[in-house]
Amino acid sequence: MDGICIEAVISSLPEALAYVRTALAASRVPEHAAMEVELAVDEAVTNIIMHGFAGGGGRIRVLCTFDEEEITIRIEDRAPPFDPTGAEAPDTDADIDERPIGGLGIHFIRQMTDEMQYRRQNGRNILILKKHVQEGR
Repeated sequence: MDGICIEAVISSLPEALAYVRTALAASRVPEHAAMEVELAVDEAVTNIIMHGFAGGGGRIRVLCTFDEEEITIRIEDRAPPFDPTGAEAPDTDADIDERPIGGLGIHFIRQMTDEMQYRRQNGRNILILKKHVQEGR
């Protein structure tokens, strides 16, 4: 499997994002879609580093694939199991002072992508993010 494998430390995040940026540019993905995917990957990988590995101690693999209609990002790690697809949507209508701190990252990923899938396989978390890139979407 190609892609990039980084240490699960915040200082490795720019390396993962550079890989995603380069892969998206090479595939001629529309700029708005590329920016949204990059932001979603940033949030997902940051969450894995900060919460899954508590700031270090593991590795994260990121793989980008494309076809004419969509971008697929596969993110794998060996952190404890966590299924972000089951996370409740935050109450974004509540007053900002009444909202709990945090909890918007998964919501943000959902807003930036068209599909989010999760599975646990062979001791790995596998997160799949998809973004449609057809004109008009």
